[in-house]
Amino acid sequence: MRILIAEDNASSRKLLKHLIKHIPNYQIVGEAVNGEDLINKVMIEKPDIALVDINMPLLNGMEAVKSCKKIVPSLQVIFITGHDEYALEAFAVHAIDYIIKPIERDRLYSALERASSLKNQDVMIQQPRVKKEIIVKQHHSTTFIPLDDILFIERVDRKSVIHMLDQKIEMNETLTNLEDLLDSRFVVSHRSYIINLQYLIKIEAVGQMYIAYFKNHNETAKVSKHKVTELQKSKSM
Repeated sequence: MRILIAEDNASSRKLLKHLIKHIPNYQIVGEAVNGEDLINKVMIEKPDIALVDINMPLLNGMEAVKSCKKIVPSLQVIFITGHDEYALEAFAVHAIDYIIKPIERDRLYSALERASSLKNQDVMIQQPRVKKEIIVKQHHSTTFIPLDDILFIERVDRKSVIHMLDQKIEMNETLTNLEDLLDSRFVVSHRSYIINLQYLIKIEAVGQMYIAYFKNHNETAKVSKHKVTELQKSKSM
């Protein structure tokens, strides 16, 4: 795996290089000292993995990574920073991990292993997804809803409401029962919501709660505070 280190602190770069040199099959192909330098190095080196600090000169690491992802969409990113306020943004760019300094060796190695695994999956032949459906019986009619069409499911009063791009369908099943009918794309984000990670584009903190946003859809779902990290890991897998 080809690794690029983006870190303006020389001591931190030295530590990362020391830790990585002891792992087989990893090669450091470049170092960047600011956000603009990171973008240029990604264009030239096309690394598999980038270890990125956030508070860097000229352009911070978060904004630089957004540009890097456009250049190399398969780039796996591990943020290593002294600040925790960018964790939600890290989720939005599908970072493998968000490591708070001081760097823990085992945490770094685990993140690198996950990054390598995901990178290897990119070159594997993807198996076609088995098409599944939920069956909704209403009065004298039966509706078949493909899982691919479901953005999220919300519990309202005593009904479960299935949200799709162009319509909503109510049913009497509980969220617990519905969860058993869904595949691994779906995650319980809140006691009243199940969301489809396939369409999730952003999680935003609003007061004491978190809100999930979906691709090409105006309605949102709730996310419990203790579920944010779990969703981040699920999204990156």
